[in-house]
Amino acid sequence: MQKISIFIICKNEEEKIEACLIQASKLADEIIVVDSGSTDQTIEICKKYTDKVFHQDWLGFGKQKNIALEKCSYEWVLNLDADEILSDELINEIQAIDLKNQAKAYLFARKLFIGKQKINFGGFYPDYQLRLFQKSQGRFCHSAVHESVELKNDKGEYDKNRIGLFKFKNPILHYAYRNIEELENSFLKYAKLSSKKKNPFKALLSAAYVFCFKYFIRLGFLDGINGLRLALINSKYNLQKYM
Repeated sequence: MQKISIFIICKNEEEKIEACLIQASKLADEIIVVDSGSTDQTIEICKKYTDKVFHQDWLGFGKQKNIALEKCSYEWVLNLDADEILSDELINEIQAIDLKNQAKAYLFARKLFIGKQKINFGGFYPDYQLRLFQKSQGRFCHSAVHESVELKNDKGEYDKNRIGLFKFKNPILHYAYRNIEELENSFLKYAKLSSKKKNPFKALLSAAYVFCFKYFIRLGFLDGINGLRLALINSKYNLQKYM
């Protein structure tokens, strides 16, 4: 099996990061943590699992992850957020394949949890994310929020093409929010970071479309009251991006 570096950016994640690190340590040959100024026990927890814990003042999601990426020693790298967990089944699935001969990058589904409730609909699953790739072939775009991996194409240029990439069957478990209110506050923060130009007409149109898409077309109503609240929060997020 190819050696893998797992890298994580974090700040004040003492409640969640240990569960992430416990599972990451079952797969990784190296764990890189880049912290942006934790004032809780995050750093002390991380040092139980790796001696490669670094400080970097916050630069935005994309730039921060590229800093962590550059510190990785191995060619194959896997990015995790502090609130994400690799299940034993997913670890076994990764270990069972020859990375080099299968694909140059890999997509993971994510299973979102709010508290202990799984969110199965409304467009939140499978929510495929490119997380495992060759260091020499990928980088993160410099977005302040919603950063994503760009891969080199045949011309050696970076783009976001995902065609033909391998998808793992088992998802990453994403324990992102303790409750709906925490999710809503997070979405408000993301909306403030948006680079969209102010456009009241587009704001209303986008908000209405997103609610209908999430709640009806993507079957959000099957998640009960949480499905309704999530559709409304997504609608409000799109409204605020343009306002």
